[in-house]
Order: sequence, then structure tokens, then C-alpha cells
Amino acid sequence: MPFTSSSLCALRPFAYHVCSAVNFNSICISRTLKSASTLLAGTPHAHLLRGRRQHTSQVVIDGQRIEVRDHRPLAPGSLALPVGYSIDDFVDELNSRVFLWAGTASGPVRSGRNHIARYAAAGKVYVLRVPLVGLLQANPSASMEVTFCNSGAARHHQGRPAQRSSETFIPLSGTLKGPTEVVELTFHHQATLPSETVYSEGSVGQWQRLQ
Repeated sequence: MPFTSSSLCALRPFAYHVCSAVNFNSICISRTLKSASTLLAGTPHAHLLRGRRQHTSQVVIDGQRIEVRDHRPLAPGSLALPVGYSIDDFVDELNSRVFLWAGTASGPVRSGRNHIARYAAAGKVYVLRVPLVGLLQANPSASMEVTFCNSGAARHHQGRPAQRSSETFIPLSGTLKGPTEVVELTFHHQATLPSETVYSEGSVGQWQRLQ
């Protein structure tokens, strides 16, 4: 049976977001997570929304420097896509969303921990921790969806490619797995951060209130 937001909050009470030092500054100012398409559409940098990004880029929008991450973990050769659905279609899905990792007080799920390690190896990162109840209350009109995989990465598992499509993102009413199997929490376009949001520099722990 589909589970509810209450059962998800009980078993995965925290959501985590990882960002660079560049994006941390803009997040502190807006107290909002914004998707790549929300940030870039209609700007001179809209070309970064076309296709799989091979490199991370930094751009300036309204006087604020923003870092746009690459799609390198999304290996085309390890993707299984529906007929008539291209990798560009899936990248459009990724660009239109903001993502957080499901987790508990001790940290995010394993994919989230691996994500933190990967980006921390490349430079300074910040980890945001958000109580899931507060996140849902701060975005009452937004429909949160979940995934049961790291949607932005693909590799073969037991010889099989990773299946990805628009159906990778599932409303709670359509889930067939349990809350403890949730990997990502995602919102279209943007998500407001509640006042209870805290952050840590470089890793999980030593939390400070987001100013």
C-alpha cells in the first residue's frame, strides 16, 4: 500500500541537501532551493539546460554567482530509457527539480553519503539538514515526490542498466515500496527552507543554524 507523509516523516525525519560554497551563499540569501531551469531559463546561460552537462559551470545571475553541476554520474551507456524517451528528456526532468536526500538524525541514506564524499573530494561543500515535517509545512502547495534510486547517476547493476524515465519520480500516493527505501525527495522548480534548517561545513555534524 502507498505510505503517507506521516509515516515517511517518522522513519526518515530529516532531508539533506549538498551544495558548493558558491551556492551556499545564494541559498542563505534566498532561503530557497531553486532548480537549474528556474535559475537559468530566460538568461544568457540557458544553453546549460540543453543536454547532459559534461562540466560544472559558474555563472552570474542578477549579480549573484551560481554553480551549475555537471551530469557526469549519469552515464549514457548505463541507462535504460523507454521507447521514444531520450536522455535529453530525462535531463529536462532533472533540471526542473530540486533534490534532497532522505535520512535520519545521523545522516542521509548511503547514496547521499556517497554524494557528499564525491563532491567534498572536488572542493568545499556544505550540507544542509532540514526536518522533513518543517520542509513540508514550508511548502504546503508543492507536491513532493520521491525516488528509490539516485536519479542523477546511472551505472550497471548485476549486468543490467539503470531504468530512468519521468516515472522515476513518484508521488506518495503511487508508491509501492516502504518509507525506508526512499532515497531522494524532490520538488518541482523550488523549495522553501524552514527556519529549523541547519548546516554543516564539509560533512555531516557540528550543525549550525542557517542565518
